[in-house]
Amino acid sequence: MTRTLNYTRTTILMALVVMVLASWAQGDVSTITLKSTVRINNNEPITLAHIGTIQGDQAKELGQLIIDPLIKGQDGLWQHLNANDLRNLIEQEPGFHAGSVIIHGNSVHLRRTNHIAVPTTSPSATKESEQAEEQPQGPTVRGHIERWIRDRYQVGDDLLKMTFRDSDESFLSISSEGRLIEIREISKRGRVSVRVVIYDGYEIIDERALIFDVEIFRPLLVARVRINRGTILDESHFMTERRWVLPDEHAANPEQAIGMAISTTINPGQLLKIQHIELPLVIRRGDIVSAKSIAGSVVVTVRGRAKGNARQGEIVEIESMNRQNTFTARAIDKGKALIIRDTPPIGD
Repeated sequence: MTRTLNYTRTTILMALVVMVLASWAQGDVSTITLKSTVRINNNEPITLAHIGTIQGDQAKELGQLIIDPLIKGQDGLWQHLNANDLRNLIEQEPGFHAGSVIIHGNSVHLRRTNHIAVPTTSPSATKESEQAEEQPQGPTVRGHIERWIRDRYQVGDDLLKMTFRDSDESFLSISSEGRLIEIREISKRGRVSVRVVIYDGYEIIDERALIFDVEIFRPLLVARVRINRGTILDESHFMTERRWVLPDEHAANPEQAIGMAISTTINPGQLLKIQHIELPLVIRRGDIVSAKSIAGSVVVTVRGRAKGNARQGEIVEIESMNRQNTFTARAIDKGKALIIRDTPPIGD
């Protein structure tokens, strides 16, 4: 019994020693936080330190690990490095404790160019050259969004302006070659707001909510002269002028404006909008109205005095000329109305 107990204690003690030695050998956990987008403008080997932030006991050694074997595309093109491929590379390299390495992030988008900027005497020329070099080659997320906006508002390239936030430029420059780009509109009020999801096969490699400004260059109606409230519009009151406006600008067109009445005073040069126009009054309070009542082939016409204002199609209350009763009718033209037979005369 005593011998068995001693054997059990020895076994447990040896197991604890092995665990302590393994823990000491592996050290603390090292973490690699992948960057979303990386641009490298030199010919030196690319290491883990270029594409991520590394912390922990193995940070120095991991940062020196060359990842060129995973880069198979040509220089100048955007490439996608998967976190699983990076982990396999770490496991294959001797000297690393791969079990204590944690990778944060699913992937990184990398672009390397061999271009070395040549100093010039003109700072503006240098800046333009750098900006031109940073422009991605091939299809990008930006191009997909621009096409989506053009289809959304049915306009050409030269009639559309889009302004994105500087913080979204790296996302917009991601290559879309061979990938599916999903664009969903989030909000229709004010600035354009969309969510963009990038698929590489069945994997979502990145997604982001974007808010940006869109302007459309289109013909608009602009007041030629001062137009007072209630004026019936004709071609002499406005002119057509092209301007940059927001997509949700509710500007009126000539077909909508001619023959309509102005609901508020408009000054010269002011944009004519839908909310500025309304149907003109065809019956005013106190007008003598010719009202017809139709029953089959029989038409009866009576005259009365309007007790309110009405536009075409609106209901107006009419008092008979002898003031004996009141009835309702629908205004159909200037000074004319159609009696509503379902409504009996008021006071009848």
